[in-house]
Parts: sequence; C-alpha cells; structure tokens
Amino acid sequence: SSFRSSSGSTLLFAICGLCSMALSMGSWGAQPTDQLSLRIFSYLCFLMAGGFYFVGSEAMKAIAFPLVFLVFAIPMPTVFSEAIEVFLQYTSAEAAYWMISLTGIPILRTGLEFRMPGIAIRVAQECSGYNSSFVLFMVSTLAGYLFLQSTRNRWVLTLAVVPLALVRNGFRISTLSVLCVKLDPSWIDSPLHHRGGPIFFALSLIPFLVLLWTLRRIEAVNRPTPTLTR
Repeated sequence: SSFRSSSGSTLLFAICGLCSMALSMGSWGAQPTDQLSLRIFSYLCFLMAGGFYFVGSEAMKAIAFPLVFLVFAIPMPTVFSEAIEVFLQYTSAEAAYWMISLTGIPILRTGLEFRMPGIAIRVAQECSGYNSSFVLFMVSTLAGYLFLQSTRNRWVLTLAVVPLALVRNGFRISTLSVLCVKLDPSWIDSPLHHRGGPIFFALSLIPFLVLLWTLRRIEAVNRPTPTLTR
C-alpha cells in the first residue's frame, strides 16, 4: 500500500526502450550482436519502466545495485568490444615482450610479431583475453559491493582488473613462448594454448583475492570503534 508510481521515471525508461527497439530494426542493428544488444537494452528499459510504475522510486532505489548489475546481460556493441580487444592485444604484447626479455631468451619484436630461436609468433586479437577480462570485471564489481564499504576501495578493486588482465595475458603468452623455445615448438598447438584460458584466469584470481583481502583489512583498521554511553 505504500508503493507509489513514479510517472516521470516510467516515461523516461519507456521512451528509451522504444527508441532502442526502433534502432534495432534499422541500420544500427545491422550486426547481429549489435541488434541483440539493442533489444536486450530495450527489454531492460521496459523492465525498469514497469518497476517504477508498479512499485515506485523508493522501492527501486532499495534494489538499485542488482538492477544496475543487469547491464552486464547486454552484449557489448561491436564497436566497443573490438576497440577493447585491440587495446588488450597491443598492451598484452608489450607485457609479454618484457616478460620474455627477463628470461634471457633472444627475441626480436616487430609490432605484434615475436621472433625467437626456433619459432615466430604473432599476438592475435583472439589472444587479447577479452572474455576473461570482462568476467573478472563483473566479479570485481560484485565483490566490491558485497565485501567493501568504501566507494574508493570499490573503485580500486574494479580498476585493478585492467593491470591484472595485462599481466595475465602477458604471462600466458610468455609461458607458451618459453615452452616453445625451451622444450618443443609444438606447444603452440597444445591444449594449453587453445583451452588453457581458465587456468590462467584462475591464477589471476590469486592477486585479485589478495587485493580484496587487503582492502577489507584496511577498512577494518580504519573503522571507528563503537563507544558505550551511559
């Protein structure tokens, strides 16, 4: 009985949903992924509009985080996903180059191509680790909300995903390179290369959990001690 409809927010999200649905039927939805992104975004807008209409802004505010977290259900539009993949591709190649250099293996680099004794490799766009980085970003967002109180610490945990992704990708590329040079070039076609992503993703969770534990400890130390009053 305390629910009150919020007509302004209802109208705003309903309009956004209609516009997104209209765009998905036009030239903006030419790519299947982009079309799906627009339609799921439209569905979420209608869901939000229904929430504001039936339960009102106060109830929607109380469940703001799970509602916003539904944004991760929207596939990334092609223009953004490709830009992120290219960024991770080049930065991962840079990280891998320095890691391989630390091993003492002779290496000649030309952009994304590495030439080493007995093998030459190229860091492809598929090696960017986009999917695992996106999953880690989702995990960091949820973990920060559940386990941290400070907004600053939540941002620190979320933004730490970027260097963790670069180090993980660089470590994966350098590991395969060292195995190819030291043991056998056939490691480039091994299951570790084609299906080893979950292994390196699990390894990246170690520093992530250490950072989360550290931030929780900092918050526990800085938390004011309650005092008893008479």
